[in-house]
Amino acid sequence: MSSLKRPPRNQLDQARAAQRQQRQQAALGALVALDCLRGVPVTELAILYERGVFRVFPSGATVIGQRRGYRYLFFLLRGSLQLRLRDKDGREVLMGVLGQGDCFGEGPLFGKFFRHMSALTQTSCYVLQIEIATLRDELAALPLLATALRQVYRRRMVEATLARMPVLSQLLPLERIAIAARLQPRHVPRGTLVVKQGEPADSLYLIESGQVVIEQSGQTIASLSEGDLFGEISLLTGEPHRANARTLTTTDLLELPGADFYRLIQQYPALEADLRAMAERRLKHSAAVRSDTARARDIGLAVNRGLLRATHILVRDPTRCPPGCRMCETGCASRHGHSRLHLNGTPIDRFDVLETCRQCSVGAECVEACPEDAIERVDTGALRITARCTGCGECVTACPYDAVQSVPRAKHTTGPLWDLFRRLRQRIRPTIPLTPTGPTHRADKCDLCYGYTDLACVTACPIDNLRLAPVEEIVPV
Repeated sequence: MSSLKRPPRNQLDQARAAQRQQRQQAALGALVALDCLRGVPVTELAILYERGVFRVFPSGATVIGQRRGYRYLFFLLRGSLQLRLRDKDGREVLMGVLGQGDCFGEGPLFGKFFRHMSALTQTSCYVLQIEIATLRDELAALPLLATALRQVYRRRMVEATLARMPVLSQLLPLERIAIAARLQPRHVPRGTLVVKQGEPADSLYLIESGQVVIEQSGQTIASLSEGDLFGEISLLTGEPHRANARTLTTTDLLELPGADFYRLIQQYPALEADLRAMAERRLKHSAAVRSDTARARDIGLAVNRGLLRATHILVRDPTRCPPGCRMCETGCASRHGHSRLHLNGTPIDRFDVLETCRQCSVGAECVEACPEDAIERVDTGALRITARCTGCGECVTACPYDAVQSVPRAKHTTGPLWDLFRRLRQRIRPTIPLTPTGPTHRADKCDLCYGYTDLACVTACPIDNLRLAPVEEIVPV
């Protein structure tokens, strides 16, 4: 028999603790060296270490993307990868190549509408992975980390805006970064006249987020959104602006001063050619809209009724509906206790766009007005009112399209067990409450039947005449 003695248990515990501390110190040293975390104190980095998981991705692996989701923040400790996205024409664009010291996946921490990118490893990559939901809960207590990540987010938002513009997506990432350095950010309230018809041009404007409508002599001729630009026609022709540009929502713009614009097109002749081709297409479009009374009317209605703030809208062909049929409204009411939609909404061409929530893709007034932060955007793109709603009614009055309503809270659940529960509860409570028992109403709106696998209204239609359609299919602007 061997006479070797095992070390005492406390010595083993001490050795393991020393090893853990050595690993932590090595990991913290690696995090301190990352460029994206420069200036973040070790106390905050220690929390990242505690909440994170170290992972290795082989070459050619998709780290983030449509299938893998966007649930994690990553710090790249070793290796290289490509960030890619698609421009407005659907073409894949290289955003940039990341290496040691970079981070990615930070978008969901700061915005509900971050650009969905994909990250593809070029080499084997060693990363620290942290769940977004976990970090979001603690970010308020990590001010310098939050500042560092917000700076990355802001820079990447600008670069993504440029990459998503077809006229700029063909440039190299470094060339777009050089352009980004010349841009001046502007935060513009809704209803602001950014460009006025008849005035001289002094800047090119790129839309980072929000929506802008183009109006010529009082007539709406176009709607622009993130990834679009305006002001180029007057800069290229040297003539005064031919139309107004007014913000439909709260909008973040990137402004390129005229002097920088002229230096840019001199440096990149191909870019000037693309911009001139765009300007020519827009001039033809505005002429076509002005000459088509029905189309101009439809665009005006779509703007005034907020249809262009949606990505999808519920539409039907009223000529196909049986007389008096309201099965879609009945189906909605059967599921939700009342109808969240109404027929005979906005007539666009041969369609009836139903009166319901637009699920405003940006700058939703109901979200801004809610004091409880009770309205959230879900993965389907819909805005959902959560249990945090207190029934204050702020969102009801804030919605400019009357799409939110105040409804009574659900009545008591019935049944013998619930009756017994209520009798027992009354024994430990005063018969007459000394204080209000809680709000009697709550806010309600269409959320595209969140939590269900179908839309009640669409399913209820007996002739398949109701559908959720892309807004650009119904209102081509």
